[in-house]
Amino acid sequence: MRYLTLVFSFLAIFAMQGMAEAANPCNPCSMKANPCNPCSMKKMANPCNPCGMKANPCAMKKMNPCSMKKMANPCNPCAMKANPCSMGANPCSMNPCSASANTPIRPHAFNSFQEAVDLGKKMWSDDEGMGTAGVACLSCHADFDLLNLEKRQNFPHYVKMVGDVVTLDQMINYCLLNPMKGKQLEKNSKELTAMAAYYRAYRMKYLAAHRK
Repeated sequence: MRYLTLVFSFLAIFAMQGMAEAANPCNPCSMKANPCNPCSMKKMANPCNPCGMKANPCAMKKMNPCSMKKMANPCNPCAMKANPCSMGANPCSMNPCSASANTPIRPHAFNSFQEAVDLGKKMWSDDEGMGTAGVACLSCHADFDLLNLEKRQNFPHYVKMVGDVVTLDQMINYCLLNPMKGKQLEKNSKELTAMAAYYRAYRMKYLAAHRK
Protein backbone atom coordinates (compact mmCIF):
# COMPACT_ATOMS: atom_id res chain seq x y z
CA MET A 1 0.00 0.00 0.00
CA ARG A 2 2.81 2.37 0.87
CA TYR A 3 4.45 1.57 -2.49
CA LEU A 4 1.30 2.53 -4.45
CA THR A 5 1.03 5.77 -2.51
CA LEU A 6 4.60 6.72 -3.51
CA VAL A 7 3.93 5.94 -7.18
CA PHE A 8 0.78 8.09 -7.27
CA SER A 9 2.65 10.91 -5.51
CA PHE A 10 5.41 10.95 -8.18
CA LEU A 11 2.83 10.89 -10.98
CA ALA A 12 1.03 13.85 -9.43
CA ILE A 13 4.27 15.82 -9.19
CA PHE A 14 5.15 15.18 -12.87
CA ALA A 15 1.65 16.15 -13.96
CA MET A 16 1.84 19.44 -12.07
CA GLN A 17 5.23 20.22 -13.69
CA GLY A 18 3.85 19.53 -17.18
CA MET A 19 0.89 21.86 -16.61
CA ALA A 20 3.19 24.55 -15.30
CA GLU A 21 5.44 24.31 -18.37
CA ALA A 22 2.50 24.49 -20.77
CA ALA A 23 1.34 27.70 -19.08
CA ASN A 24 4.83 29.16 -18.88
CA PRO A 25 5.11 32.02 -21.47
CA CYS A 26 8.89 31.59 -21.50
CA ASN A 27 8.71 27.96 -22.47
CA PRO A 28 10.26 27.79 -26.01
CA CYS A 29 7.97 24.90 -26.85
CA SER A 30 4.78 26.55 -25.62
CA MET A 31 2.38 26.29 -28.56
CA LYS A 32 -0.05 29.04 -27.54
CA ALA A 33 1.83 31.91 -26.02
CA ASN A 34 5.13 31.78 -27.91
CA PRO A 35 4.80 33.22 -31.48
CA CYS A 36 8.39 32.26 -32.22
CA ASN A 37 8.05 28.65 -31.10
CA PRO A 38 10.79 26.73 -32.89
CA CYS A 39 8.77 23.60 -32.38
CA SER A 40 5.78 24.97 -34.23
CA MET A 41 4.81 22.76 -37.17
CA LYS A 42 3.00 25.59 -38.89
CA LYS A 43 6.17 27.12 -40.25
CA MET A 44 4.49 29.22 -42.90
CA ALA A 45 2.47 31.10 -40.26
CA ASN A 46 5.38 31.58 -37.87
CA PRO A 47 6.46 35.30 -38.06
CA CYS A 48 9.91 34.38 -36.77
CA ASN A 49 10.45 31.63 -39.33
CA PRO A 50 13.27 32.76 -41.68
CA CYS A 51 11.74 30.58 -44.37
CA GLY A 52 8.31 32.14 -44.12
CA MET A 53 7.25 33.34 -47.56
CA LYS A 54 5.73 36.58 -46.28
CA ALA A 55 8.99 37.76 -44.77
CA ASN A 56 11.26 36.05 -47.30
CA PRO A 57 13.59 38.72 -48.79
CA CYS A 58 13.88 36.61 -51.94
CA ALA A 59 10.14 36.38 -52.51
CA MET A 60 9.34 36.54 -56.24
CA LYS A 61 8.30 40.19 -56.39
CA LYS A 62 9.29 43.06 -58.68
CA MET A 63 11.84 44.47 -56.28
CA ASN A 64 13.51 41.09 -55.74
CA PRO A 65 17.08 41.37 -57.18
CA CYS A 66 16.92 37.65 -57.93
CA SER A 67 13.67 37.99 -59.85
CA MET A 68 13.73 36.65 -63.38
CA LYS A 69 11.70 39.63 -64.58
CA LYS A 70 14.82 41.75 -65.14
CA MET A 71 13.19 44.35 -67.32
CA ALA A 72 10.75 45.33 -64.56
CA ASN A 73 13.40 45.56 -61.84
CA PRO A 74 14.54 49.22 -61.45
CA CYS A 75 17.59 48.09 -59.49
CA ASN A 76 18.75 45.58 -62.09
CA PRO A 77 22.13 46.80 -63.49
CA CYS A 78 21.46 44.80 -66.65
CA ALA A 79 18.12 46.46 -67.42
CA MET A 80 18.30 47.54 -71.05
CA LYS A 81 16.73 50.96 -70.42
CA ALA A 82 19.57 52.00 -68.12
CA ASN A 83 22.29 50.07 -69.96
CA PRO A 84 25.06 52.59 -70.87
CA CYS A 85 26.19 50.26 -73.63
CA SER A 86 22.84 50.06 -75.37
CA MET A 87 23.30 50.89 -79.04
CA GLY A 88 20.94 53.84 -78.87
CA ALA A 89 23.05 55.71 -76.33
CA ASN A 90 26.45 54.14 -77.02
CA PRO A 91 28.92 56.99 -77.76
CA CYS A 92 31.16 54.50 -79.57
CA SER A 93 28.44 53.25 -81.91
CA MET A 94 29.64 55.79 -84.50
CA ASN A 95 33.22 55.07 -85.58
CA PRO A 96 35.13 58.41 -85.65
CA CYS A 97 37.64 56.82 -88.07
CA SER A 98 35.01 55.77 -90.57
CA ALA A 99 36.24 56.59 -94.09
CA SER A 100 32.80 57.79 -95.15
CA ALA A 101 32.94 60.58 -92.55
CA ASN A 102 36.43 61.84 -93.48
CA THR A 103 37.27 64.86 -95.61
CA PRO A 104 39.91 63.90 -98.23
CA ILE A 105 42.99 66.10 -98.64
CA ARG A 106 42.88 65.58 -102.44
CA PRO A 107 41.26 63.37 -105.09
CA HIS A 108 42.46 59.77 -105.05
CA ALA A 109 45.96 59.61 -106.62
CA PHE A 110 47.61 56.19 -106.26
CA ASN A 111 46.66 52.58 -105.62
CA SER A 112 50.13 51.53 -104.47
CA PHE A 113 53.47 52.90 -103.30
CA GLN A 114 55.10 51.67 -106.50
CA GLU A 115 52.76 53.80 -108.61
CA ALA A 116 53.94 56.86 -106.72
CA VAL A 117 57.60 55.79 -107.12
CA ASP A 118 57.20 55.37 -110.89
CA LEU A 119 55.78 58.88 -111.29
CA GLY A 120 58.45 60.30 -109.00
CA LYS A 121 61.26 58.73 -111.04
CA LYS A 122 60.01 60.48 -114.17
CA MET A 123 59.90 63.80 -112.32
CA TRP A 124 63.40 63.37 -110.87
CA SER A 125 64.70 62.80 -114.42
CA ASP A 126 62.80 65.69 -116.05
CA ASP A 127 65.19 68.51 -117.01
CA GLU A 128 62.63 70.58 -118.89
CA GLY A 129 59.26 70.58 -117.17
CA MET A 130 60.42 71.03 -113.57
CA GLY A 131 62.16 74.40 -113.98
CA THR A 132 63.80 76.89 -116.35
CA ALA A 133 67.43 76.15 -115.37
CA GLY A 134 67.62 73.13 -117.68
CA VAL A 135 68.58 70.71 -114.91
CA ALA A 136 66.83 67.77 -113.32
CA CYS A 137 67.05 66.43 -109.78
CA LEU A 138 69.26 63.59 -111.00
CA SER A 139 71.58 66.09 -112.68
CA CYS A 140 72.98 66.73 -109.19
CA HIS A 141 72.03 63.52 -107.43
CA ALA A 142 72.90 60.75 -109.88
CA ASP A 143 74.56 57.76 -108.19
CA PHE A 144 73.33 59.07 -104.83
CA ASP A 145 75.59 62.13 -105.03
CA LEU A 146 75.11 65.16 -102.74
CA LEU A 147 72.27 63.58 -100.76
CA ASN A 148 74.40 62.83 -97.67
CA LEU A 149 72.83 59.38 -97.49
CA GLU A 150 75.96 58.06 -95.78
CA LYS A 151 74.96 60.07 -92.70
CA ARG A 152 71.81 57.94 -92.46
CA GLN A 153 69.72 60.90 -91.39
CA ASN A 154 65.94 60.94 -91.45
CA PHE A 155 64.00 64.10 -92.29
CA PRO A 156 63.48 66.55 -90.78
CA HIS A 157 67.12 67.46 -90.16
CA TYR A 158 69.45 70.43 -90.57
CA VAL A 159 70.55 71.07 -94.18
CA LYS A 160 73.57 73.34 -94.61
CA MET A 161 72.52 74.56 -98.07
CA VAL A 162 69.16 75.68 -96.72
CA GLY A 163 70.55 76.91 -93.40
CA ASP A 164 67.60 75.46 -91.52
CA VAL A 165 65.90 72.30 -90.33
CA VAL A 166 63.51 71.15 -93.04
CA THR A 167 61.21 68.25 -93.87
CA LEU A 168 61.67 66.21 -97.04
CA ASP A 169 58.80 68.05 -98.76
CA GLN A 170 60.34 71.40 -97.86
CA MET A 171 63.73 70.27 -99.20
CA ILE A 172 62.15 69.24 -102.51
CA ASN A 173 60.43 72.61 -102.87
CA TYR A 174 63.65 74.45 -101.96
CA CYS A 175 65.49 72.69 -104.79
CA LEU A 176 62.66 73.38 -107.25
CA LEU A 177 62.70 77.10 -106.40
CA ASN A 178 66.47 77.60 -106.31
CA PRO A 179 68.80 75.36 -108.34
CA MET A 180 66.06 74.37 -110.81
CA LYS A 181 64.34 77.79 -111.02
CA GLY A 182 60.89 76.22 -110.96
CA LYS A 183 57.76 76.48 -108.84
CA GLN A 184 56.88 74.93 -105.52
CA LEU A 185 54.60 71.92 -105.49
CA GLU A 186 51.38 72.17 -103.48
CA LYS A 187 51.78 70.35 -100.14
CA ASN A 188 48.94 67.88 -100.75
CA SER A 189 49.56 67.35 -104.44
CA LYS A 190 50.16 63.92 -105.97
CA GLU A 191 53.33 65.33 -107.59
CA LEU A 192 54.94 66.16 -104.24
CA THR A 193 53.93 62.75 -102.90
CA ALA A 194 55.53 61.11 -105.95
CA MET A 195 58.79 63.07 -105.54
CA ALA A 196 58.99 62.05 -101.87
CA ALA A 197 58.14 58.42 -102.68
CA TYR A 198 60.98 58.20 -105.22
CA TYR A 199 63.44 59.71 -102.70
CA ARG A 200 62.46 57.02 -100.19
CA ALA A 201 62.89 54.23 -102.76
CA TYR A 202 66.20 55.74 -103.91
CA ARG A 203 67.47 55.95 -100.31
CA MET A 204 66.37 52.38 -99.54
CA LYS A 205 68.33 51.21 -102.60
CA TYR A 206 71.43 53.01 -101.29
CA LEU A 207 71.08 51.57 -97.79
CA ALA A 208 70.62 48.04 -99.16
CA ALA A 209 73.83 48.41 -101.18
CA HIS A 210 75.84 49.81 -98.25
CA ARG A 211 74.83 47.57 -95.36
CA LYS A 212 77.48 47.28 -92.69
